[in-house]
Amino acid sequence: MSNLDIVDKKIQIQGHGIKISPALKQRLNQEGYYPVALTWIADDITGPFSFTGYGDQATPFELRHADGGYRVFKDNKFFVDATFYKKPAFFNRLHTPKGLDMEAENTIFIDEGMSGAITPKGIVSDAETITTPCGGTQRVGDTITTPCGGTQRRDLSLDRNSEVYKFTKGRFPYVTVACYNGLVIWPAWGCLYTKNHTQCKFCCVPGDYNEHKLLHTDPDYWTNLGDAFAAAVDEIGDEIGQVSLTVDSGTLPGRDKGASTYIKVLDTLKERLGHLPDLLYRRAVIEPPLEFEWLDQLAAAGYTDVQMDADVYDEKERRYVMPNAKGFRKIDDYIKAFRRAKEIFPGEVATQLIVGIQSDENLLKGVEHFASEGVPTLVTPFLPFGHGRNWQATGEVDVPSPERMKRVYGRAAEILTKYNVNPPQFRGGVSSLAETMGRRLRRARALTNPIDLARERETTLLAA
Repeated sequence: MSNLDIVDKKIQIQGHGIKISPALKQRLNQEGYYPVALTWIADDITGPFSFTGYGDQATPFELRHADGGYRVFKDNKFFVDATFYKKPAFFNRLHTPKGLDMEAENTIFIDEGMSGAITPKGIVSDAETITTPCGGTQRVGDTITTPCGGTQRRDLSLDRNSEVYKFTKGRFPYVTVACYNGLVIWPAWGCLYTKNHTQCKFCCVPGDYNEHKLLHTDPDYWTNLGDAFAAAVDEIGDEIGQVSLTVDSGTLPGRDKGASTYIKVLDTLKERLGHLPDLLYRRAVIEPPLEFEWLDQLAAAGYTDVQMDADVYDEKERRYVMPNAKGFRKIDDYIKAFRRAKEIFPGEVATQLIVGIQSDENLLKGVEHFASEGVPTLVTPFLPFGHGRNWQATGEVDVPSPERMKRVYGRAAEILTKYNVNPPQFRGGVSSLAETMGRRLRRARALTNPIDLARERETTLLAA
């Protein structure tokens, strides 16, 4: 099977999502695979795929255990082999904000351990009501009357068949795993725009705004973050150079857009380890600060790369899709930020544009404009996670078809080649543009399940 075949299969699966039974999820968890959504369909192609499908949208794909391994079937016919990361020990280090006392109060976490909300049913309000077993509705987490009398608290974190988000009882991982051997640190799961009820329509950050999601405001968070990252470095071992680090969050208050918090993340890691590990890259994903001097400070702190996502290119479309300060910020201001960043960051300066929430014509104009500045664009499909699920429910947007994505990827690749701009570095795995242009990165063995390592050894012996 050619590499292009594998890329096509990734794009097809991502356009539909995959069905998975609760029993199979449980088996994966018991076998030490985690997170489920980060699916590898070869040892060098991966992406986040939604289980089970996108909301009520039907999908022809289903994950099954067959012939001693996991396989994706399309319309009941074998489509491609699949496997997953192992669940690393460092992922078990979780932060509980003060005041929650392990109660599921207004803290919605991501399903399957993703850095975006991968769920069967998409977003619910933190205070949304649910149907109780005895009928009627109650607020999530409230006391409900049970069919046999008495009362109990509804614990959705244990309900595998729930059609709303799983709750973590206020627990957040310090370091998460992302596609392509990525480590991700989220110092805040809240966004200023969500707080102001002006969130971007496609936003994948789950749930409503509440102060408990601002982990960086808790002094204990910083002490434990350093320890958790040190544990990750120790667990990954000699392969640490094959791993990247991305720091991301919702937009934070202030003219720096959160840059000071991002700097504190690397300062904390340096203080704990005595140095910053030599990784593939250390990337800050951030809205351009209003004063570009903050970009200098990010680079001085140790970030090698910066990603400032425009998301939408046309000014009119930007204001509609992002009814906030980001949407009303001119593209010309992004260009100025890119130019400043390229002068100071030793690695990649990149951006993102999303297919399905704007016209393809305008998106490709943006890809060309940015490429003319030497900036690669992560061209990504709209996926209905987080608040994006609410937007999809209006019927105004939907997941772009695989055929549409392949057309856009092909044209974007031509543009980058025209301007001699390298394909974007992997981040998140949502975009397949880098793979379309031939970029590959093999899964680190330290993040591979021992079951798969044993199978690999057996295959090698049989081949010999």
